[in-house]
Amino acid sequence: MTLNYAFGFSVILLLLVAVNVYFFYTFTGLSKPHSFPVPSKLELAPDIFKDIFDQLNYLPSHYKVKNPKYLPVQRRLLQSFQVPSDTNTRSLWQDAQKWSNEETLFPRTYGAPGQILHAIRTSPIALVDNAPKGSIYAGFDRHNSEVFAYYLASVLNFKWIAPSTIRKVHVRNDVVPFATAGLKMTMLKNESGSHCIYGKCYYCKPNETVCPDNNGEIEGAAILYLDKQFGIHKYEVYKDKIVLVDNGKGLGNPAVDEMDILAPLYQCCILSLSTWLQLEMVPGGSLTDTIKLISATQGETLATEEHFRAVERRLLKIYATVQYCIGKHGRAKVLKSTF
Repeated sequence: MTLNYAFGFSVILLLLVAVNVYFFYTFTGLSKPHSFPVPSKLELAPDIFKDIFDQLNYLPSHYKVKNPKYLPVQRRLLQSFQVPSDTNTRSLWQDAQKWSNEETLFPRTYGAPGQILHAIRTSPIALVDNAPKGSIYAGFDRHNSEVFAYYLASVLNFKWIAPSTIRKVHVRNDVVPFATAGLKMTMLKNESGSHCIYGKCYYCKPNETVCPDNNGEIEGAAILYLDKQFGIHKYEVYKDKIVLVDNGKGLGNPAVDEMDILAPLYQCCILSLSTWLQLEMVPGGSLTDTIKLISATQGETLATEEHFRAVERRLLKIYATVQYCIGKHGRAKVLKSTF
């Protein structure tokens, strides 16, 4: 169970919103054979990539259209993100210690996700400090990717990820009065007199600051703080489950895909059956449609249409990779109920 969520989600999330990519091919006409020729840059790539691209040409038709069985699932999911009119933020935080159980990090029914996101977005700020972590540098994080990852996990029924939402804060009114001494040491004023922040991390520099907009605000991802005791193994573990955190490097260049990120899948050819069944529920645009609808309940626009098209394109490649594995090893050896 420890690797169940992490393996499936790492394969899906890292491919669907991967940043560093070395090839791209635009495709049309899925019903025609050989509509997915291998890009020229892959001519020297492993034969397995060519085999997966060949599988794209012969995907069964149900991977190209919406699954009608998903409609009631989608409806229940969207209802859980609605914000009830009687939401009491104070009582919500008082119940926080009761949220976690053996099956999920946070409640996902009876409107709980919507209430939690509303509380994160609107609760008064009492203290602001640096998070003293972060060492791997591959460009600036994209806060909308953190929220996108949370919604993606919700659609795919991955339950070990912290709720995240977009929030704007006024630097002078919401940050400076509540900033710790440590945070103030990483703040400076720019030429217009605005307070800018460069933070505390291995690569944080005073000449690379985040400054407020013309309204004095900074927009970022507000992520529910996990006040838990985690085990650390290059990844965080809580209750023998891997917690999915730090998803800010997604939503980069939508025009490129990175097949190497699927290496755990096409090399091992093992996937959780529950993950696969969930993936089979959201073809034909259902995956991105649901993310858009959840975003709309929160008043957010998280990605461009190019990004959403990229997600659907990469989902097809996941289907093709699993079909490649099944063709090579058989369904029973690829799809596992338990690990």
